Amino acid sequence: MTLTIVTSCDRDQGEYPYLDNREVTIGFRGAEANLYVENGADNMIAATVGASTVVPSGSYSVSVDGTSTAVLGVDFDFVSGTDGSFESGNILSSISIVADFTNSSTDGKTVVLNLISDDPSLSVAEAFSQYTINLIQFCPFNGLNTTSYTAYPYAFDADAPSYTVNLVPVGDSTTEYSIETGWGVNFVSWATGDPSYDGAFVYSGTITINEDFTTTFNGDDTWATGGPGIFSPCTQEFSYTLSQTLFTTAFTVDVVLIPN
Repeated sequence: MTLTIVTSCDRDQGEYPYLDNREVTIGFRGAEANLYVENGADNMIAATVGASTVVPSGSYSVSVDGTSTAVLGVDFDFVSGTDGSFESGNILSSISIVADFTNSSTDGKTVVLNLISDDPSLSVAEAFSQYTINLIQFCPFNGLNTTSYTAYPYAFDADAPSYTVNLVPVGDSTTEYSIETGWGVNFVSWATGDPSYDGAFVYSGTITINEDFTTTFNGDDTWATGGPGIFSPCTQEFSYTLSQTLFTTAFTVDVVLIPN
């Protein structure tokens, strides 16, 4: 006895016949990335879009989500527009943005991209439909650009007298500087309303810039108990808070140093 089985099917056609007519899913590769925006650098980053299988052809686009804190045309731009496509036989594509250094911030701004399919043969995977790029201003630090600063102290909910001060490197250090006065030579006379204290209790000390750009102020006198602060390598500005035991009443003084 001979058994004969006859089958028939429509075979896909094309360079990759076994893949044709199958639904292709696309999505961002990854969920988040950081772009450190540096003065003079190209400041570009690509958001990679991947496909579940080889794509004969297909197009997609991206939009900027409303939760973004970065503004298109101000903080960043698209390098070649918001439209993208897969070249025949590829599973990867990308959309690139370029960030603006002038409008960047050390606190960071976010670009949130939404992936949109412009082709009925491409389906966006919901779990990979959004991509966040953090734009973070970055400046290499090799030392202060200037050692002359204007200081702006603030205490008792009021502005204390501003003053000019020089930061003097300790030895060959680029991260440790001595300062003649941390709150101003006339701060105590201003705080007490007694001009006889002009030039007294000036709060001299040393400012150290730590690796994470926090700062530590160490006072020279026992009553000058110092305090923490922050240094911005891009603006070269210092801000710190001083505590003290000179007065019987506890209070702190916030000081901002701006380079001249």
